[in-house]
Amino acid sequence: MDVSDRSGERFKLFLPYLSSATVTFLVLALVTGVLLGAHFVPTMEAYDSTRSITGELNFGWAIRGLHWWSSSLTLICSLTFTSLAFWYGYFRGPAKWLWLSGLALGLLLLGANVTGYYLPLDQNAYWRLVIEANLFADVPVLGSAIKYFLLGGSAVSTASIVRINWLHSVVLPVFTLIALVCHVYAARKAKLI
Repeated sequence: MDVSDRSGERFKLFLPYLSSATVTFLVLALVTGVLLGAHFVPTMEAYDSTRSITGELNFGWAIRGLHWWSSSLTLICSLTFTSLAFWYGYFRGPAKWLWLSGLALGLLLLGANVTGYYLPLDQNAYWRLVIEANLFADVPVLGSAIKYFLLGGSAVSTASIVRINWLHSVVLPVFTLIALVCHVYAARKAKLI
């Protein structure tokens, strides 16, 4: 292939495999997430709960590791797919709704990864949450209200972890599945699958 050839037609062959990999990793992340959610306690002692899952639960370390890897690979595959779709100009023409639903799906997956980072509530997660909440507090006019809404108070507490857990375990997965259904519908309508 000539270096000046920007069409990259041969890379289009990877798109179906990339979308299949994304869905496979997403399903694996959902299944392992349900298994982890059955044992996770969303309180200020979430770190102890995570250690208990990892150290005491049979194959808890494997389930947690699979959840981490599958969610990370889901995001990587989704972002790669979105980048290729942008490169090929799928945001134009009849595939516009496919592009928008895919973009929404990618943002929801990013949100799930960010909220999942906070749940173990180790030192890194705790201080990252404190710093990011304080960044939101600096937003003019609505800043303190946004921080209060996100944390369920003025500081990180059990209410914060419950809200983040609810967002990570219920709200984002439901919207992700809705976006996935819309994405598949748009792909069928555009006659891509």
